[in-house]
Amino acid sequence: MAERLPRTARARSGELGEILATELVEEQLGYRVPIRRLRYKDGREMALRGDDFIGISLDPQGNLAFLKGESKSRVNLSAATIAEARSALSRDDGRPTPASLLFVADRLMDSNGVGANLGRRIRNEVADQGVPPARIAHALFTMSQNATPAALTQDLRSADGLRNHVTVHLQIEDHQDFIAATYEEALALGND
Repeated sequence: MAERLPRTARARSGELGEILATELVEEQLGYRVPIRRLRYKDGREMALRGDDFIGISLDPQGNLAFLKGESKSRVNLSAATIAEARSALSRDDGRPTPASLLFVADRLMDSNGVGANLGRRIRNEVADQGVPPARIAHALFTMSQNATPAALTQDLRSADGLRNHVTVHLQIEDHQDFIAATYEEALALGND
């Protein structure tokens, strides 16, 4: 187990942010995150490219709806980090990147069963390149030691009106200690 976990504080912080964001998406936002990307990392210190998380649901007409998500975890969340996250969400005309969607589709199709059907539907959406902005929402999850920065509120207010946006900030007063303790527990569990 220890050989799979990142060593650096920055990598641990980023991964924990993605994990918590994914859980929040499923528990509170009504989307399913069918593939946890971090399970497929091939190097403990290598960041995965593409969207941090992709949520999927069905709209009232039975079409796939997507949640493109970005997660940032810093001791002190700055305006520059928020701008970086918004830039990532805005890439590809605000759509989930084709590479990210195809990664999810491929992993689902590897599973056969019900997951394979969803994988085919996602792959077809990528091929059609026609997911309208109304079926794509954006989520920005941030985690830091500081209180919600004014820049985060301003970012949400100035987000495009083409799609729904949600921003969640988790303030953890002992941010670095929390991350260290979480990884210590994960290492202890992995050694059982």
